[in-house]
Amino acid sequence: MSDTSPVFHHSIVDESGDQYATATLTPADDSREKIVLSKPYIIPVVFLPGIMGTNLRKKDGKKPVWQPPNADLRGALDMIAQLFSYVAKTTKDRTKELKTSQAEIDPGGPIDAGESGLPKNVLVARGWGTLMRSSYHPFMAQLQHQLNALAQFDFTRCEADLKEWAEKYGHDEPAKWGASDGEPLTREEILHAANYQFDVWAGGYNWLQSNRDSGAAIRELIENTILPYYNEGKPVVVDAPDGNGGNQCTIRRRKPNRPLAEKVIVVTHSMGGLVSRALTEIHQCEKVMGVSHGVQPATGAPATYKRMRAGFEGAAKLFLGRHAADVVAILSQAPGGLELLPTADYNDGQPWLKVREKGRGTDRPGAEILALPMGGDPYNEIYLSPAWYGLVPDSNLGLMSPGSEEADQVGSGRSGQRGELNAVIDEVREFHESIEKKYKSPTYAHYGAQGVRGQPAKEHDGLFGTSLMETGDLFTWGEVAWEGVGVGSIDPLKISVSRDDGKGTLITTSGISLTLSIPDCPGDGTVPSYSGAAPGKAGIAGSFVHGQGNAGQCNEYFCYDHQGSYGDKHQRSLYATMYAIVKIAQQAQWHKKESA
Repeated sequence: MSDTSPVFHHSIVDESGDQYATATLTPADDSREKIVLSKPYIIPVVFLPGIMGTNLRKKDGKKPVWQPPNADLRGALDMIAQLFSYVAKTTKDRTKELKTSQAEIDPGGPIDAGESGLPKNVLVARGWGTLMRSSYHPFMAQLQHQLNALAQFDFTRCEADLKEWAEKYGHDEPAKWGASDGEPLTREEILHAANYQFDVWAGGYNWLQSNRDSGAAIRELIENTILPYYNEGKPVVVDAPDGNGGNQCTIRRRKPNRPLAEKVIVVTHSMGGLVSRALTEIHQCEKVMGVSHGVQPATGAPATYKRMRAGFEGAAKLFLGRHAADVVAILSQAPGGLELLPTADYNDGQPWLKVREKGRGTDRPGAEILALPMGGDPYNEIYLSPAWYGLVPDSNLGLMSPGSEEADQVGSGRSGQRGELNAVIDEVREFHESIEKKYKSPTYAHYGAQGVRGQPAKEHDGLFGTSLMETGDLFTWGEVAWEGVGVGSIDPLKISVSRDDGKGTLITTSGISLTLSIPDCPGDGTVPSYSGAAPGKAGIAGSFVHGQGNAGQCNEYFCYDHQGSYGDKHQRSLYATMYAIVKIAQQAQWHKKESA
């Protein structure tokens, strides 16, 4: 009896980024049906990283000036080399390298293809080399694979079967994964998304410049590079090694007879969420179907103020800023970083900068002496203020120009620096106001709200799977307080500072020591829950909260940290993102013949 089962030919992606299938001709008497399994219609997914997650280089000479250290075994040697390099650099050296106007995206970073199944040159052309490898590539590769493995058609039964992620998690209640509401994905929704090929692109950007400008650059990428590549056969050319010995990477598809990709879906991490909102709400990019945000500081983070006054925390300070001098010198001329400051509607407009009396022998917060902003205006009350508690008080203005004559001048030089800073803060205010409570429809989001690690622990993620060197909490600054014994006896508005160590300790002329408070708010170690929850309050389509103590079966486990949120081994970030993409993809109709 002759075999009547169909012959299947699976398509692959070639080094031009095109799909094709290789088939061996069968004998003339073999009349079995020949089927090529491919999805010619595409939904590009554009991933926008967080601040400092994009590699940067000098415009002149193309010398790399920022390559974030990759926190994995592959990047261990590079991390050690960078550690010695950064420790040896003075504040002036760091500032000279990270000048906003002189920096551009560096597309030549290392690539981790992971489970994407794609050739390296295609990933280079899609911009993966612009992003921090260890934080983003494994997740992007996972998205590339799982979105294209939602279902498989069984031709013997004439029925589609859900596969992999869709089969295991697709019908879960969102509430199980930390959502406050929302219906499970239906079989029909998953199969509709499965009509499309999902191609994951990277949207690197110059994180020093305003997020407004980065949003415009991403619109340019979408409208003049990504969509024309699919719809017009326009080549994508990247000035980076292609992995085959060439110094320039180029991919090009055949020009189709009708559009294959009409819109994109945007996925963001951290500050990439602000870039995305600039893209859709300021620049009104109509080629975005919807957005999935991860750990977005939607209304800013008080940690930005803390770092401008005391530098970064832990090991990160060696790379990102050891003290106020490092951070002020770079961010005072970098609107992008300062746009992470708390907005006027942060925590519903409640004061977040405090001066507190501190009792002897206790860590408990004492009586509040001052709470700012008092009138709901953090820009005039804190960021533009020359007072001792301001973002850059008069005594710190010289940090804006390390090693220059202006740094030592008290007269016109200081006046000019104050004017420069004020101009940047005015940009920050304008940007905040332009996106306040504004989100693309539909938008989905997920964020961390973890405090102290639950006991008894469900598991350990310290050294070798033990509790050794394990993170005990993910508190971050929901508010920042200057605390000191005896500060309640003086007018906080008239405090005079005799010494500021740039690491969070001030000494007043009356001898009182003021120190910055420790983190106090559940979060992910960087973004407080107030800011992470803000999109949900603004009425987006869906919001997932993660961390022990929150509702949902997934939250029996300790939460992810901010930078590693997309590496969550409990799949929370993956579920939230996959759910969002499948939901957003319901708008796509260009696979239907009548849309031609």
